[in-house]
Amino acid sequence: MEKHLVFFDIDGTLVFNKIGISEKNVAALRRLKEDGHLIFINSGRSRYIVPKLLTQAVEFDGFICGSSYVEYHGEVLNRVVVDRDTIETVCRLGLDNGMRVIFEGEDNAYGINGGAFHACVDITADFESYLDKTEEMRVTKITFDRDLSDDIIDRLPMLRVINFGRYSEAVAKGYDKAFGMNLLCEKLGVPRERTVAFGDSVNDIEMLKFAGKGVIMKSAPAMLDEYSVIRTDSDHEGVAEGIERIFFGE
Repeated sequence: MEKHLVFFDIDGTLVFNKIGISEKNVAALRRLKEDGHLIFINSGRSRYIVPKLLTQAVEFDGFICGSSYVEYHGEVLNRVVVDRDTIETVCRLGLDNGMRVIFEGEDNAYGINGGAFHACVDITADFESYLDKTEEMRVTKITFDRDLSDDIIDRLPMLRVINFGRYSEAVAKGYDKAFGMNLLCEKLGVPRERTVAFGDSVNDIEMLKFAGKGVIMKSAPAMLDEYSVIRTDSDHEGVAEGIERIFFGE
């Protein structure tokens, strides 16, 4: 089979709470690489928040993180960092509304109101001193502990906000999970017909739509069937199942 570019969401696709990543999925990913295909993380998480258990288990060829950050074999092909004014606005919104906020960067994460769903630097007390370090922070994504109202979203014109019901995520406006896929296809000379995407959530739609073939996990919303060729019979081992069926006819 000709070389394919294969893209994987993290949460609910490769990694599961209390389970981590299954040994079967790890073996399938390694087999893909041994067969000459290139494998990439394509996650709403920032680069810093990609779980080490993934990168320690498998050597990925690159990462698409927060839609606008694209990395290939250690080379950053694209990055869009959140500007100082937006970070200041979000900090003040967090403090004024008692929101937990996490600024996700390439090398670290920074929290307001203890903000963190992950380990991070708490900047609640002295966030203003960090405003002069925004380029060093290299924030590519912001996560909020609640859905954001339209009036708050209107105050963040640089960001594309996705509400999930119990929390929300914001990335640079004009970018989605398909952006990095297209960039990598162009750089590596691989047509989009030879791409495969694995996902489980509505924020994977752009990725699944772009891919030549889409694979969704067993528990994915019904609306994703339109963008997939396979719905797996398993969640935490669905990646292995999809790989076996598409690439190895098993």
